[in-house]
Amino acid sequence: MWIVKASGRMEKFNINKVKRTCIRAGVSRDDANKIANQVAARVRSGMSTRDILNITLSLLKKKAPQAGIKYDLKGALMRLGPAGFIFEELVSQILKEYGYTAKVHSLIKGGSGVIHEVDIVAGKPITSKSGIESGIKYYSIECKYHNAPGIYTGLKDVLYTYARFLDLQDGFKKGYTQKFDQPWLCTNTKFSSDVISYALSKNIRLLSWDYPAGESLSKMIEDKKLYPITMLRNLDTNTQGNLAKSNIIFCKTLVETKIEKLNQKTGISIRKLKELREQAAKIC
Repeated sequence: MWIVKASGRMEKFNINKVKRTCIRAGVSRDDANKIANQVAARVRSGMSTRDILNITLSLLKKKAPQAGIKYDLKGALMRLGPAGFIFEELVSQILKEYGYTAKVHSLIKGGSGVIHEVDIVAGKPITSKSGIESGIKYYSIECKYHNAPGIYTGLKDVLYTYARFLDLQDGFKKGYTQKFDQPWLCTNTKFSSDVISYALSKNIRLLSWDYPAGESLSKMIEDKKLYPITMLRNLDTNTQGNLAKSNIIFCKTLVETKIEKLNQKTGISIRKLKELREQAAKIC
């Protein structure tokens, strides 16, 4: 049975993908099998992946409401933009949780004399097996955010990323800036096969929704439960905007911060904050 992906491409329906996603969302293997079988019974040739997502979400919410929310992680990332969230800030906060230093929107002079606005400058100590630090590696990171599924980050983006990195390297040689060891390109959707081939040949690190396997953006989020607040149900635009302005990005921040402090920072009522924290705790 063939279904239509968000990109417009056709692929065979794979019931195991539904099972795996349900398990990641937090339901038992038995429940995941039951839900996947119910989904498969409703799927028709020519359906879109969005239709299948909606069917799965409706079944998940009946079986385990909080698991249904977790299933929508990709959608939550798509909802970051409208309320003033900046994808770069989300990525920088994720990197900090993994031991990096990270600063967004740095203006840096390249060897050509051009001033580059680098989305994220990240650094991480070089540590030996014995735990001894021997310096820091620095990375120039470009972020490409898309607020709709099916949009691939393409070859021009990785070419631009590498060209900027080379100019920054020349800037270091001329004493304009610090040394950068590797360029990164990050997106909330996917990379084309050409991007992956080019990046491998130029030692560019790629980070996307599902790449690289075992270290993807979704895996980094799930492993440390760094769920964005856009996963909260019934989050109105004003509340979302107030949280964004206060740099509250993750559900866990809502859970870990005292209500009084949240109230002072955001201006959101204590009653509303308690409601949001209860939801956030269940998601985390």
